Amino acid sequence: MSTRPSLVVVGAGPRGTGFLERLAANLPELYGDRPLDVHLVDPHPPGPGRIWRTEQSPLLWMNSQAEDVTMFTDETVRLEGPVRPGPTLAEWAGIDGRAFPTRPLQGSYLRWVYERARAALPASVTVHEHRASALRVAGPREGRQRVWLEGAAAPLPADLVVLTVGHLDAEPDREQRALADFAARHGLVHLPPDFTADLARRHDPAHSADAAVFAGLLSVYAQLLRLGDRLDPGGWWHGFFGYLASGPPGPRLRQLLALSRAGIVRFLGPRVTVGTDEERGLFRASSEAVPGERTETRALVDARLPDPAPEFTGSPLLRALYEEGARASASGLLVVDPADGRVLGHDGRPHPRRFALGPHTTARTGGAFARPRTGGVAFGQNDVTARAALALLRDLECRLPAPLSA
Repeated sequence: MSTRPSLVVVGAGPRGTGFLERLAANLPELYGDRPLDVHLVDPHPPGPGRIWRTEQSPLLWMNSQAEDVTMFTDETVRLEGPVRPGPTLAEWAGIDGRAFPTRPLQGSYLRWVYERARAALPASVTVHEHRASALRVAGPREGRQRVWLEGAAAPLPADLVVLTVGHLDAEPDREQRALADFAARHGLVHLPPDFTADLARRHDPAHSADAAVFAGLLSVYAQLLRLGDRLDPGGWWHGFFGYLASGPPGPRLRQLLALSRAGIVRFLGPRVTVGTDEERGLFRASSEAVPGERTETRALVDARLPDPAPEFTGSPLLRALYEEGARASASGLLVVDPADGRVLGHDGRPHPRRFALGPHTTARTGGAFARPRTGGVAFGQNDVTARAALALLRDLECRLPAPLSA
């Protein structure tokens, strides 16, 4: 077994790529030319990962304009490490900055960012890509960790583990299981939760007031993120920002309104409830805001993100961490130390060799990428964690580990 220092990053999508970029930027100062193995674990291609995979349909768009997407730091980001500027998606692709790019184009941009970050690593660092899912992490608090991969006979040895797994699948809860069973009995279609304002003013550049409101919300939101769960323990502000400042591109909303005017799409109203009619074999949807109205259908698409509740997580890795003693918040997120992203246990102690970044944690941000010159909170988090990881790797005494066991 190799005794070279080893860092395992689980999740090589946008957040894992951002962490790798910060690792490369800080490595000369904190780690020098010491040897290091970096293992990237993800069943999907590094860079785009699953959500931004390049083979998906170009009919799928981003919700952001091309000029508002960057993976690179600038002087507005709070960093201890060096700034490494780079192009926005619009600059890299050579497209109109106000265009809403396709998801495959964003995936290609992320792949290029990954390749650039990897190329910035010195020759003393070897990157290993593992196209597999991580099943569990084991090991003593003060010793080498073991990362078990699907289909692998032996685990990966890791002096440090960084979890950047992004958005996670969820097992169906009791309500979703009941709907799925009903659909199966009656030959219906049921798609459970998964990942796949004023219209005229929101997308009119002439209305600078809208832009000002968005920028103001973004600034406040960034400050709340820096303060952590102390001011937003239930995630209310996170949802409020998403409600007011996020949403589909303007052209998509216009298309939806056109479908509505043509009678193809009907809006059910707020606070929709879905029931079943066992005798007729149909789904039935209604809204308390429209008394007496209901819609009956043979297909139900639950177009929302899965809830992150620990008991329903679809990730074997996260499930194993919770069973071992990792702490979950009331809203179902993995609790991490806001200082550097170390995973916290039920006793409140940070694990010295396990870190986590991304939407599955309490160190939430607006996303793995950011608008240029807005402080990029995720970039700052990546920088802090990368520096903590490099400092720990540098200071570890390299000694032969004990033989691995289950």
